[in-house]
Amino acid sequence: MDTNPDLETAQAALLARCAPDTRVRRIRWSQGETQLLELGAGPPLLLVHGGLDCALDWVPILPALARHHRVLAVDRPGHGLADSFDYRRVEFLDHGRTFLRDVLDALDLDAVDIVANSLGGLLSLALALDAPSRVSRLVLAGKPMGCDSHVPLMLLPLGIPLIGETLGRWLLSNPTREGNRKFWAEIQVAHAERLEDTLLDADVAHQRRNLDGMLGMVKCIAGFLGIRRSLVLGDRWRALKMPTLFIWGDRDRFGPPEQGEAIAAQNPMLELVRIPGAGHLPWLDDADRVVGEIERFLSRPRA
Repeated sequence: MDTNPDLETAQAALLARCAPDTRVRRIRWSQGETQLLELGAGPPLLLVHGGLDCALDWVPILPALARHHRVLAVDRPGHGLADSFDYRRVEFLDHGRTFLRDVLDALDLDAVDIVANSLGGLLSLALALDAPSRVSRLVLAGKPMGCDSHVPLMLLPLGIPLIGETLGRWLLSNPTREGNRKFWAEIQVAHAERLEDTLLDADVAHQRRNLDGMLGMVKCIAGFLGIRRSLVLGDRWRALKMPTLFIWGDRDRFGPPEQGEAIAAQNPMLELVRIPGAGHLPWLDDADRVVGEIERFLSRPRA
């Protein structure tokens, strides 16, 4: 049966099931407050979620990552239990750099290892390119935005000028657990049948709470046929100075791993591993393999 809890209730149920020792707190950044999920001790590891998602997407692997790290999963502005945020007239990459810098400052971290997904990957890359001293190593789990302008076909209507926001509100305004499971099967994961009901309930509650912010963000980044060309990194991949790992599912609907292999060939600091049978959020399809690859990569000495 579908349920419609508020987000705090749904979050508590998900954490109780998957990561009960998680500490939940709020931190300030220069334009508001956001929520941080924290688990474990040791070297800090910042997790940055993707475009229409929130920090709760990382909860299924928080305990595994927390065996060796102090894991810090943050809600981006206008998502999860962060303050609402107006994306109108925002220069998106500048916004992302500012937000992540402010989060690191609030946590008293000069530099940090980052694991990021999709649009969170693009913002983490923007910080890494602009302030390389703040990012020690970077893991891009799922195709990061910025490789090209492509998005899956079913998301293209959200970028149509004038009517995209109306279409998005119609498509996203009445979420249900099983409806979101079908959506995730189309876009996010290869094995939606394996998703925890508590994770989907949290996604439903997140969508109900943050619809305006999510649609505003889409309008900020979307062009007519995909993301705006100004957000495509092009040859800027060659300027990355820190070790960077692509973890790319071979069923990622945003693009095949061959794209990442072509990018990795441009810079010896980049490498790619494929996750067979995994989608855009590969840790939800094969948690053990993805966590193992993250740990292997982070066990190396820093450059």
